[in-house]
Amino acid sequence: MRKNDRWEQAQNYEKNWWDERASEISFDFYKSFSLELISFTEDHFQIGNDTKILEIGSGAGGIITYLSKSKHRYAIDPLENFYFSQTNFVNQRDKEVIYSEEKGEELSFENDLFDLVIMDNVLDHCENPILVFGEAKRVLKKGGYIYFKQNTYNIWGKFVRNIMELFVIDKGHPFTFKKQNLKKFIKEQEFTKLKQSRSGYLKTWKKEVTSSGLKNRVKALLFVTRDKVTFLLQK
Repeated sequence: MRKNDRWEQAQNYEKNWWDERASEISFDFYKSFSLELISFTEDHFQIGNDTKILEIGSGAGGIITYLSKSKHRYAIDPLENFYFSQTNFVNQRDKEVIYSEEKGEELSFENDLFDLVIMDNVLDHCENPILVFGEAKRVLKKGGYIYFKQNTYNIWGKFVRNIMELFVIDKGHPFTFKKQNLKKFIKEQEFTKLKQSRSGYLKTWKKEVTSSGLKNRVKALLFVTRDKVTFLLQK
């Protein structure tokens, strides 16, 4: 399967996932994520009226929905036209955010425009993660920040997920990362790493093994457990 075909398949999976839940989803989880961002970054900067923010891969609403102190907020997602067609999503959005349908690999914004770029669990959905990272750097001002969160896996977890990818079992995620992969991206783009945290494999495994969902329990029994890593980077 060609990379572009694999990405299109992932996008269709993502669209169907949201479509099945379109009438019932609450954006409370986005609000929770926004509070995490504010807490994680507050020692380095505070968002104000003039802070220019871009969220890459915002989904149905995005963290950016709740960063209302900024009056210059933009969000892009390849499925934006679909999200915009869903009344429940639109009603929960902040009308001051400017949404557009774009890919992270081909941003339409000028160089050195944004003070903050948000990428929350986006790279594993992309067609070309390296290009996305490069575009995020291009549109970021010198001294600007990237709030970057991504699920990662250990060697065993990545091995199992590679087998899953071979048979396209997890249709929504074309890529799987170890922490070393992310650190390589950061180094290649010459970002300064200001802060890093992780949820931890054991904590996630305990949640999954006691979950009521069969899929989560199977992942725990196979030890295909995620470790969510969060970085604050500076250009």
